[in-house]
Amino acid sequence: MAIKTLASLRLTRPTTALVAAAAVLAAAYVVLPASIGAEGLRAVGPIPAVGGVLLGVAKYQPKRSLGWMLMATGFALQTAAVLVYANRHFAGEDTFPSIADMLRLLAVLLYVGALLVMAQDSRSDDDPFGAIETAIVAVAAGIGVWLLVIEPYVAERELPFGDKVWATAVPLVGAFAVAVSFRMATQNRFRVPSPILVALGLTLVLIADTLRSISELRGAFGPGGVIASLTIVGPMVMAAGALEPTMARRNRPNTVESPGLGRIVGLSVAALTPLTVLFILTITDLGSRTTRIVAAACALAVVVLALARMWGLVATVRSLTERRGQDRLAAMVEHSSDVVILVDDIGDIRYASPGLSSTLGHRGSDWIGRPVIDLVVNDDRDAAEQQLDQLMELGPGGTVKFEASLVRVDGQRRRMEATIANLIGGVAVDGIVATFRDVTEQRDLENQLSHRAFHDELTGLANRALFLDRMDHALRIARADTDPVVVLFVDLDDFKSVNDALGHAVGDQLLRHIADRIRAVSGSGDTPARLGGDEFALLLEDRGGVDRALDVAETLLDMLREPVSLAGYDLAVLASVGVAVATSGMTTSSLLRDADIAMYEAKRAGKGQIKIFDPAMRLSATKHLEFRSELGNAIEQGQLRLVFQPQVNLRSGEVIGAEALVRWRHPERGDVSPVEFIPIAERSGLIMHIGAWVLDESLRHATAWQRSGPREISVNVSAAQLRNPDFVEQVRTALTEHGLPPKQLTLEVTETVIVNEIEAASGILADLRSLGVKIAIDDFGTGYCSLSYLQRFPVDIVKIDKQFIDELGGDRKKSSLAQMILQLTASLEVVSVAEGIELPEQLADLRRMGCDVGQGFLLSRPLESHVIRQRLGLDVPADQLDMAR
Repeated sequence: MAIKTLASLRLTRPTTALVAAAAVLAAAYVVLPASIGAEGLRAVGPIPAVGGVLLGVAKYQPKRSLGWMLMATGFALQTAAVLVYANRHFAGEDTFPSIADMLRLLAVLLYVGALLVMAQDSRSDDDPFGAIETAIVAVAAGIGVWLLVIEPYVAERELPFGDKVWATAVPLVGAFAVAVSFRMATQNRFRVPSPILVALGLTLVLIADTLRSISELRGAFGPGGVIASLTIVGPMVMAAGALEPTMARRNRPNTVESPGLGRIVGLSVAALTPLTVLFILTITDLGSRTTRIVAAACALAVVVLALARMWGLVATVRSLTERRGQDRLAAMVEHSSDVVILVDDIGDIRYASPGLSSTLGHRGSDWIGRPVIDLVVNDDRDAAEQQLDQLMELGPGGTVKFEASLVRVDGQRRRMEATIANLIGGVAVDGIVATFRDVTEQRDLENQLSHRAFHDELTGLANRALFLDRMDHALRIARADTDPVVVLFVDLDDFKSVNDALGHAVGDQLLRHIADRIRAVSGSGDTPARLGGDEFALLLEDRGGVDRALDVAETLLDMLREPVSLAGYDLAVLASVGVAVATSGMTTSSLLRDADIAMYEAKRAGKGQIKIFDPAMRLSATKHLEFRSELGNAIEQGQLRLVFQPQVNLRSGEVIGAEALVRWRHPERGDVSPVEFIPIAERSGLIMHIGAWVLDESLRHATAWQRSGPREISVNVSAAQLRNPDFVEQVRTALTEHGLPPKQLTLEVTETVIVNEIEAASGILADLRSLGVKIAIDDFGTGYCSLSYLQRFPVDIVKIDKQFIDELGGDRKKSSLAQMILQLTASLEVVSVAEGIELPEQLADLRRMGCDVGQGFLLSRPLESHVIRQRLGLDVPADQLDMAR
């Protein structure tokens, strides 16, 4: 195995050269005839070996050079032995036994000493029982030497006892040396060249000495031959190991964890050899009685050594397991971020792990002898002391767990989860072991999640869940007669236009500013909340009742009127505020519902208003629900109808078209104003159904008017219709079905709808214009940033809101805004339409300013379809036109 392994290793050039030189010298010695010269060649062989050892020690400087120096001395004695033998042989004197044999024995003993020194060059965790393996191998080798060298001559009484001793001493010592060398090689798993070369060289020396001893006992040994040549090769191969860099490497520990296969097989063979020999000698007549006794003694020795080795393995495994467990535990404690503290029975610290420094910044040595309770912050100290008292009451084996804040060296607090065990009187640990785990980030995260569950993430105000919980608590403890709970419901007016015009990021920033202002008007006991979107609420628990609620609401509206500079704009968004006062037996849902109803009343009153809930409002809300239910059946029951308000060319006086207006004739309430039912239809979603019906009916009537000449029809479009992706196709289908040219249809969209639906409106209106349909902006001038939209949207007609028409016919300064709008429409080349003309002076001013089209009660009230059909085609001066019904 050693030779095969050596062949697979990469040897240095000096090593290869020395081995090659050994082979050459041995071959030359075998070839040369026996002579003094040939013996001189055999004597020269160990000299290069001495030089090789000295060179290797000087070059690689091993930690322990004594072993190599002993080996080199052995080589020198080997040379001396050869010279003494050659001198006596050629002088005709007896060569066996002689001083040469003594020198050979001393050389082998030096080899053993050298190997024993080298074998100690291993780490402290070397297997202390590994020497037993060496003894087992030595016994096996020894019995082999006995059988080969001693046994054949033990019965020959003619041989002197001294001859037998000299003949067997060298091989037996050599066998032990080989055993030690192979142990070193197996320690390195036959992967390191240096010990392999030493083991191989010693094996060659053992073979040579064994064969020589046999020959000496027979009286047949003489100069020359292969046996003598091995004394040249052996030392030089051993010395070659000194020329390898690995000669300075420490031997691997002979551990018990994972012995190599070669080591297991070799040890098994060595252990079984004496037993096998004893078995063969027992069942046969081979060997003398003395040999059987020796074999039995060797077998017994091997068994004892094997048992000792087994016991040593068990003890070593147990020791390693315990030591590694302790090392693992110590490593875990030393490298853990947890703070592990050993406390004595009076509460003073005896040991603190490095976690005390890494987690809290304290040096462990500074806290030895100090009370562990001093690490706890003052707020938690009493509770911690109670836990420690409870631990002492539980006695040994007791454990307590709690949380406390520990103070860092910089004064910062860290939340810790403490587990304290009473191990007083224990074998391994005698004291109280306290383990503190930092859970600060975990608790902070839990607090953040809890805060998010009950607070609005954008504004930091309470969310609906927390607001309702606070309302419920307030209603349970408040006295409705003396200190009632008051709720303010705040809804921003036209806030969607900010999101659509400037983006949601700016809208979010504005919401944060509004939340800050709501928070600023709140008292210490009040709860401001964001219920969702642009809806806020304020729960007033401080004393003051309705009077304080009105003061808070007015203060809030005043603050909201102050613009906020965002994205280059000065933004001011008003709000409608509903106030509701809790009465006896009220629930959270009913109180919030009343505040919501009051808020809607504020919006209906013109926005930017404050309304206090009155039971009559609830009746209005009930009426709203009834209207919603009845409005759903109004079309099927024929309650809806259309009237048409003519549109007149203010230059020619010609009626050029009409605007379709929907009316609801309720069977019980009579005519219901669109101001009442259109908002209900929009909030309930019925506007989609009503809008489709109005479009279809308008086109049907307009088709009939075409027989009297081309006339246009204007139809109002709701925001819900613009959000419907199928609306363009609905218009296309209706035009095709009634055969009306698209250019005769004008769709009117309020400016507020365009602003609020900016994303959907731009695409829908462009698609409608591609059909040939005209687009009109209704109520122009009342929306957010209105003038800029004329350039952004595909608009054909601008309808000026009635509030600007009302300012005409009097002070020229008040009419300047209408004039500016007309100038703008003229520059943009869009048709201008004036709504709500009621006075002749207004008509005169509009004609003077160049307005294109007008409509209003002065020109005509809304007419039924059959009436307006009779009036179409008239061509009279506009100032004389009288279409009053």
